[in-house]
Amino acid sequence: MSNLFEAAAEKVGTVDAPRGKGKAKPEINVEGLRHYAALKNAQKQIDAALETLKEDVNGAALDYFLHAGRKDSIQGIEGDTTASLQLRKRTTRSVLSDQEYSVLSDLGIDTDLATDARFYIDNKYAEDTELLGKVSAALEGIVPADFLGATSPKYVVSGNAVDQALKIEDESMRETVVEMVTTQAARCKFGGSNEEALNILREVLFPKPKSTK
Repeated sequence: MSNLFEAAAEKVGTVDAPRGKGKAKPEINVEGLRHYAALKNAQKQIDAALETLKEDVNGAALDYFLHAGRKDSIQGIEGDTTASLQLRKRTTRSVLSDQEYSVLSDLGIDTDLATDARFYIDNKYAEDTELLGKVSAALEGIVPADFLGATSPKYVVSGNAVDQALKIEDESMRETVVEMVTTQAARCKFGGSNEEALNILREVLFPKPKSTK
């Protein structure tokens, strides 16, 4: 294992080359740069508009799921455009926070254990070969009191959680818990032409000023 003091000593006296002040950068012609920059700028505006519209679409769907008390997918329509609007159980890859687990437990919402509580060797002792050798020989009375760390158990949403959440009587709590245990998806099918899609894009990129009347 490298000696930290030696490594620090080697670094002393090493000076980074000074950066030039006010020195012009070399310039090169890059074909396609204007198009790239324009599309990147447009993408920022599109992403911002898309996030707002996503909230509107998901909000309308969530209102239906909450009041209908059902999780089966529904069909959203606007003119020639449709979308399968879905309320999905939160993925098991998304571990509940301690606060979320506490809320669900208090309400009797089912959760599944993701990882057990377990002990581990603290990182600050993991490479202390002398200490580990002593522990191997005789654990008690040799290692520091904080030699072992511990992790708390982690939980994920269970298969019954969505149905249970939709049955909560209090509307505000029902909405909070449903959002906690689900994710939403909208599988859209645009019914218009490419020209119509471009017209919508123009409206996003070049919105008309609002009337001040």
